[in-house]
Amino acid sequence: MIEKSLPARLRYYQEQIDHSLLQPGLNYRELTKYSTYVIMFCNFDFFGRGWARYEFETICTRDHNLKFNDKRTIVVFNALAKKFKDDEQPIKDFLALMRNQVDNKDRFIGKIRDEINKVKSDPERRQGFMKYEMLMMDATRKAREDGMNVGEKKGYEKGHIEGIKNLVKTLRELDIDERKVRQKIKVRYNLTDSEADKYLNN
Repeated sequence: MIEKSLPARLRYYQEQIDHSLLQPGLNYRELTKYSTYVIMFCNFDFFGRGWARYEFETICTRDHNLKFNDKRTIVVFNALAKKFKDDEQPIKDFLALMRNQVDNKDRFIGKIRDEINKVKSDPERRQGFMKYEMLMMDATRKAREDGMNVGEKKGYEKGHIEGIKNLVKTLRELDIDERKVRQKIKVRYNLTDSEADKYLNN
Protein backbone atom coordinates (compact mmCIF):
# COMPACT_ATOMS: atom_id res chain seq x y z
CA MET A 1 0.00 0.00 0.00
CA ILE A 2 1.09 3.57 -0.66
CA GLU A 3 0.78 4.31 3.07
CA LYS A 4 3.74 2.00 3.65
CA SER A 5 5.78 2.75 0.53
CA LEU A 6 5.52 6.54 0.19
CA PRO A 7 9.30 7.27 0.39
CA ALA A 8 10.07 4.57 -2.19
CA ARG A 9 7.33 5.87 -4.49
CA LEU A 10 8.67 9.43 -4.23
CA ARG A 11 12.16 8.18 -5.00
CA TYR A 12 10.79 6.43 -8.10
CA TYR A 13 9.08 9.64 -9.28
CA GLN A 14 12.31 11.59 -8.83
CA GLU A 15 14.19 9.04 -10.91
CA GLN A 16 11.58 9.35 -13.66
CA ILE A 17 11.98 13.14 -13.70
CA ASP A 18 15.77 12.96 -13.89
CA HIS A 19 15.59 10.32 -16.61
CA SER A 20 13.33 12.54 -18.73
CA LEU A 21 15.61 15.56 -18.26
CA LEU A 22 18.86 13.81 -19.15
CA GLN A 23 18.61 12.86 -22.80
CA PRO A 24 20.90 10.12 -24.20
CA GLY A 25 24.42 11.38 -24.80
CA LEU A 26 24.13 14.39 -22.50
CA ASN A 27 26.44 14.93 -19.53
CA TYR A 28 24.88 14.44 -16.10
CA ARG A 29 25.83 18.04 -15.30
CA GLU A 30 22.81 19.00 -17.40
CA LEU A 31 20.70 18.14 -14.35
CA THR A 32 22.17 21.10 -12.45
CA LYS A 33 20.27 23.42 -14.80
CA TYR A 34 16.94 22.29 -13.42
CA SER A 35 15.27 22.55 -10.04
CA THR A 36 12.88 19.64 -9.57
CA TYR A 37 9.85 19.26 -7.33
CA VAL A 38 8.10 16.02 -6.54
CA ILE A 39 4.73 16.87 -5.01
CA MET A 40 2.41 14.29 -3.47
CA PHE A 41 -1.08 14.87 -2.11
CA CYS A 42 -1.95 12.20 0.45
CA ASN A 43 -5.21 11.34 2.19
CA PHE A 44 -3.22 10.08 5.15
CA ASP A 45 -0.58 11.58 7.46
CA PHE A 46 2.49 9.47 6.74
CA PHE A 47 4.76 11.43 9.12
CA GLY A 48 2.21 11.82 11.92
CA ARG A 49 2.89 15.46 12.77
CA GLY A 50 -0.48 16.83 11.74
CA TRP A 51 1.12 19.37 9.40
CA ALA A 52 -0.49 20.41 6.14
CA ARG A 53 2.82 20.35 4.27
CA TYR A 54 6.07 18.43 4.71
CA GLU A 55 8.97 19.72 2.64
CA PHE A 56 12.32 17.97 2.22
CA GLU A 57 15.69 18.91 0.79
CA THR A 58 18.99 17.07 1.00
CA ILE A 59 21.11 18.38 3.88
CA CYS A 60 24.19 17.32 5.83
CA THR A 61 23.37 15.13 8.83
CA ARG A 62 26.18 16.76 10.83
CA ASP A 63 25.31 20.37 10.05
CA HIS A 64 21.71 21.01 8.96
CA ASN A 65 22.67 24.43 7.64
CA LEU A 66 24.88 22.77 5.05
CA LYS A 67 22.77 21.96 2.01
CA PHE A 68 23.72 19.50 -0.71
CA ASN A 69 22.26 21.88 -3.30
CA ASP A 70 21.23 19.25 -5.84
CA LYS A 71 18.09 21.32 -6.51
CA ARG A 72 15.71 18.54 -5.53
CA THR A 73 12.68 19.24 -3.36
CA ILE A 74 10.01 16.84 -2.18
CA VAL A 75 6.70 18.21 -0.91
CA VAL A 76 4.03 16.04 0.72
CA PHE A 77 0.61 17.52 1.43
CA ASN A 78 -1.51 15.92 4.12
CA ALA A 79 -5.31 15.97 3.68
CA LEU A 80 -5.76 15.09 7.35
CA ALA A 81 -3.85 18.19 8.51
CA LYS A 82 -4.86 19.91 11.73
CA LYS A 83 -2.16 22.58 11.75
CA PHE A 84 -1.88 25.29 9.08
CA LYS A 85 0.71 28.03 8.77
CA ASP A 86 -0.34 31.40 7.38
CA ASP A 87 1.03 30.65 3.91
CA GLU A 88 -0.80 27.30 3.83
CA GLN A 89 -4.32 28.69 4.08
CA PRO A 90 -4.84 28.75 0.28
CA ILE A 91 -4.30 24.96 0.14
CA LYS A 92 -6.69 24.30 3.02
CA ASP A 93 -9.81 24.12 0.84
CA PHE A 94 -8.12 21.77 -1.61
CA LEU A 95 -7.11 19.41 1.19
CA ALA A 96 -10.69 19.56 2.44
CA LEU A 97 -11.82 18.60 -1.06
CA MET A 98 -9.72 15.46 -0.80
CA ARG A 99 -11.80 14.55 2.27
CA ASN A 100 -15.07 15.53 0.52
CA GLN A 101 -15.55 18.20 3.16
CA VAL A 102 -15.67 21.44 1.23
CA ASP A 103 -18.13 24.16 0.24
CA ASN A 104 -19.56 23.12 -3.14
CA LYS A 105 -20.30 26.78 -3.92
CA ASP A 106 -16.62 27.68 -4.12
CA ARG A 107 -15.93 28.39 -7.82
CA PHE A 108 -12.26 27.42 -7.69
CA ILE A 109 -13.02 24.09 -6.02
CA GLY A 110 -15.81 23.56 -8.53
CA LYS A 111 -13.33 23.94 -11.40
CA ILE A 112 -10.98 21.45 -9.77
CA ARG A 113 -13.80 18.93 -9.39
CA ASP A 114 -14.76 19.35 -13.04
CA GLU A 115 -11.16 18.70 -14.09
CA ILE A 116 -10.93 15.63 -11.84
CA ASN A 117 -14.08 14.21 -13.42
CA LYS A 118 -12.64 14.80 -16.90
CA VAL A 119 -9.45 12.95 -15.99
CA LYS A 120 -11.39 10.04 -14.46
CA SER A 121 -13.48 9.66 -17.62
CA ASP A 122 -10.47 9.72 -19.95
CA PRO A 123 -8.13 6.69 -19.53
CA GLU A 124 -5.34 8.25 -21.59
CA ARG A 125 -5.32 11.46 -19.54
CA ARG A 126 -5.47 9.49 -16.31
CA GLN A 127 -2.42 7.49 -17.30
CA GLY A 128 -0.70 10.76 -18.18
CA PHE A 129 -0.81 11.73 -14.51
CA MET A 130 0.82 8.51 -13.39
CA LYS A 131 3.40 6.50 -15.29
CA TYR A 132 2.03 3.33 -16.90
CA GLU A 133 4.72 1.24 -15.27
CA MET A 134 3.78 2.58 -11.83
CA LEU A 135 0.19 1.50 -12.45
CA MET A 136 1.48 -1.91 -13.44
CA MET A 137 3.65 -2.18 -10.34
CA ASP A 138 0.72 -1.34 -8.07
CA ALA A 139 -1.62 -3.71 -9.85
CA THR A 140 0.88 -6.56 -9.72
CA ARG A 141 1.68 -5.95 -6.06
CA LYS A 142 -1.99 -5.98 -5.12
CA ALA A 143 -2.59 -9.17 -7.08
CA ARG A 144 0.43 -10.83 -5.49
CA GLU A 145 -0.66 -9.85 -1.98
CA ASP A 146 -4.21 -11.07 -2.59
CA GLY A 147 -2.88 -14.29 -4.02
CA MET A 148 -0.59 -14.86 -1.06
CA ASN A 149 -3.41 -14.19 1.42
CA VAL A 150 -5.66 -16.68 -0.32
CA GLY A 151 -2.76 -19.09 -0.69
CA GLU A 152 -2.19 -19.19 3.06
CA LYS A 153 -5.78 -20.27 3.58
CA LYS A 154 -6.53 -22.49 0.60
CA GLY A 155 -3.17 -23.66 -0.58
CA TYR A 156 -0.52 -22.20 -2.83
CA GLU A 157 -2.06 -23.30 -6.13
CA LYS A 158 -5.45 -21.71 -5.46
CA GLY A 159 -3.71 -18.59 -4.21
CA HIS A 160 -1.66 -18.47 -7.41
CA ILE A 161 -4.81 -18.71 -9.55
CA GLU A 162 -6.58 -16.08 -7.48
CA GLY A 163 -3.60 -13.76 -7.85
CA ILE A 164 -3.75 -13.98 -11.66
CA LYS A 165 -7.50 -13.35 -11.67
CA ASN A 166 -7.10 -10.32 -9.43
CA LEU A 167 -4.32 -8.94 -11.62
CA VAL A 168 -6.53 -9.27 -14.71
CA LYS A 169 -9.40 -7.58 -12.89
CA THR A 170 -7.22 -4.71 -11.64
CA LEU A 171 -5.65 -4.07 -15.04
CA ARG A 172 -9.06 -3.99 -16.67
CA GLU A 173 -10.30 -1.53 -14.08
CA LEU A 174 -7.37 0.69 -15.08
CA ASP A 175 -8.59 0.48 -18.71
CA ILE A 176 -5.36 -1.18 -19.85
CA ASP A 177 -5.54 -2.46 -23.42
CA GLU A 178 -6.59 -6.14 -23.49
CA ARG A 179 -3.51 -7.14 -25.52
CA LYS A 180 -1.25 -5.61 -22.89
CA VAL A 181 -3.18 -7.37 -20.12
CA ARG A 182 -2.62 -10.67 -21.90
CA GLN A 183 1.09 -10.02 -22.36
CA LYS A 184 1.62 -8.93 -18.75
CA ILE A 185 0.03 -11.99 -17.16
CA LYS A 186 1.96 -14.25 -19.55
CA VAL A 187 5.29 -12.70 -18.59
CA ARG A 188 4.65 -12.30 -14.86
CA TYR A 189 3.21 -15.78 -14.34
CA ASN A 190 5.06 -17.64 -17.12
CA LEU A 191 1.85 -18.70 -18.86
CA THR A 192 1.35 -20.24 -22.27
CA ASP A 193 -1.03 -18.61 -24.77
CA SER A 194 -3.80 -21.09 -23.95
CA GLU A 195 -3.33 -20.62 -20.20
CA ALA A 196 -3.49 -16.85 -20.52
CA ASP A 197 -6.64 -17.10 -22.66
CA LYS A 198 -8.29 -19.20 -19.97
CA TYR A 199 -7.92 -16.44 -17.40
CA LEU A 200 -8.95 -13.71 -19.83
CA ASN A 201 -12.10 -15.49 -20.98
CA ASN A 202 -13.40 -16.51 -17.56
